[in-house]
Amino acid sequence: MARAGLDVGELLLKLVARETGEISKVDYKPQKPAFMEFTPIGETYLERRTPESQGVSSAFFTELIRFLSENKDCNVHKLMFLRHGYVIAECAFEPYSMDMWHVSYSMCKSIIGMAIGILVGEEKLSTNDKLSDIFSARVSPFGFFRKNVTVHNLLNMSSGVDFSEAGAISGNDWRKAYLESSFKFDPGTQFEYNSMNTYMLSAIITEITGQSAFDFCKERIFNPMGIKRVYWESCPQSITKGGWGLFIRAEDMAKLGQLYLNKGMWDGNQIVPAEWVEESIKWQIETGKEDNGHYGYQLWINDDRPGSFAYNGMLGQNVFVYPDIDMVVVTNAGNSDIFQTSPMATYIREAFKNRIKVSDEPLPEDFAALSDLKALAKSVSGCNAEYPIICSGGWKQRTVTMTTGRPRKKVASFENRRGSFKAQVNSFNVRNENKLMGTWFKKLDGKTYDLDVTGVGIFPLMMQVVHNNFTDGIHKIGFRIGENNSFYIDLYEGSAIYKLRCGFGGKRYISDINMHGEIYKVSLTSFCKTDEYNRLVIRNEISFLEEACTRTLNICFDDDATDREDRKGTFIHPSVPAGIQIRLLETPGTVMLMDAIMSMSTEGLGGMQGMLINRFYKGGVKEAFVHAVKNTFQPVIHGRLSVPEYIEPVIDELEESAEEGKEITHSSEVVITDAEDIEEDT
Repeated sequence: MARAGLDVGELLLKLVARETGEISKVDYKPQKPAFMEFTPIGETYLERRTPESQGVSSAFFTELIRFLSENKDCNVHKLMFLRHGYVIAECAFEPYSMDMWHVSYSMCKSIIGMAIGILVGEEKLSTNDKLSDIFSARVSPFGFFRKNVTVHNLLNMSSGVDFSEAGAISGNDWRKAYLESSFKFDPGTQFEYNSMNTYMLSAIITEITGQSAFDFCKERIFNPMGIKRVYWESCPQSITKGGWGLFIRAEDMAKLGQLYLNKGMWDGNQIVPAEWVEESIKWQIETGKEDNGHYGYQLWINDDRPGSFAYNGMLGQNVFVYPDIDMVVVTNAGNSDIFQTSPMATYIREAFKNRIKVSDEPLPEDFAALSDLKALAKSVSGCNAEYPIICSGGWKQRTVTMTTGRPRKKVASFENRRGSFKAQVNSFNVRNENKLMGTWFKKLDGKTYDLDVTGVGIFPLMMQVVHNNFTDGIHKIGFRIGENNSFYIDLYEGSAIYKLRCGFGGKRYISDINMHGEIYKVSLTSFCKTDEYNRLVIRNEISFLEEACTRTLNICFDDDATDREDRKGTFIHPSVPAGIQIRLLETPGTVMLMDAIMSMSTEGLGGMQGMLINRFYKGGVKEAFVHAVKNTFQPVIHGRLSVPEYIEPVIDELEESAEEGKEITHSSEVVITDAEDIEEDT
């Protein structure tokens, strides 16, 4: 694993140096297809029932959803609750949709465990089988024969193999690297979470069946359960990643939780052997973790309630299963947690452990409580019907706007109807965006700015590393007004142009991003603000609707007008700024990477590189490196106004004057102006 550790360090250095393109040692090829918007043939939906009909109060879910929506530390995307196999409450938080698939990270490990159970039930595999026997043709006589790693060790994360997640960026042949790796401890003696154990289970499925684990799961699990819109990434050798890389809808996650509640039975068919389900949810090994003390077969054994367990993926992708009350809870989120430790997960688990009250008999229907629940779910989803709201000042000032989503807190004053342009900018979020379009945005129409840093992309770094899809670097940013008075930000990244429509006043617009052949849907909402230097700022929040990550672009415009002799503008007059500053943020990811770097051990690294890195760290430069990584995650980029085509008439005039011997009265400094002003001058 020392080699893989060096590869991780090398990749980090490349990211810090803002190198772009294919900077990893893993060959990239596009995999992820665009999400299918329509319902395919064979897809099934779970039945919906009221909470009271299944013995649970609607008020319980209202309280839970309200807390999660109001707590800034709970970055929830989607929630779904099942009892007795029926959906009794669900909601997606703006801008996410219940119907769209979502990255699952390690939650999909549990599905690999199901597939292994099917093979064991058919006696094609045993938990006592050794990897050295299964992969006998691939094992080096100097490697894996030294230790006896079994399927059981892979299932309960006790292999001891020193080839973990970091190996996914160290080369193309993960299977060979795993089989030839050294050991941290004797197999079966202790627990160590390692996604490559699950990858090897996926490789075993391929070795036995001749199919990829994804194709096997589609045939034996997904299709029989009506799960159609799903995709699973593979490694460079076309082996399903297994431990990560699955995109799946929340409702289909709920089905998989219900499958284990049903002892592997679905719609009268025994999908997974009941004996395997029973074995999987037993205490297979102690983890040594306070929050989750035991692990089963590719799932976590929780102590929330008797017999409870969970399929868990980092950043908040969870399926919590509570057999004693016959309930399933599904979450998608974007929290900064690896396991079930986020405020969101902690609150949900505590609520189902101590506060939920269930009845085996239906409760009297409570239409008022159910209406509150539906209204709240609709509100957090941003799908409210249009209605007028008072933004500020009361009815006397008649400051009213129409909203298509939940109302946001807005502060503005319109007492002076002939106020300055600055007042218009400060208040535009609560007024018709057309007002600003016709003034300041019109000045930006068609303008582009060249950036001084080109190693930053629209893709968050977390997504780049996970999907091995690295940016070509944004080198230019442009602004333009489109049809229907729409305002666009164009990001020039490599040879691509990402055209993002801004949504002001609480509006959101969805765009497609083609990242090297992989299509991702993003939602953009924008706000106009001022920064600490009183500069105009357009804050753009980009949500990757299929992912756990978001990207924020704060674009600050210099108070330096290129189309005015006094160079004053922005807040005095609508103008064309000479420069911009872009501050980029991504969540989650920064805190997690900082923790990983601070805990990075270099003691096991050998050779000249290992010696240099050890001296680098021990020489006190580690903190400087961490600071550089933080700047990589939160870069500040500057841009200067590009020389537009409309400057050419001015240059032609100068050349003609010189040829005719006329005195040139223009300043030696060429001032880039608006096209209309140039026409008037010429």
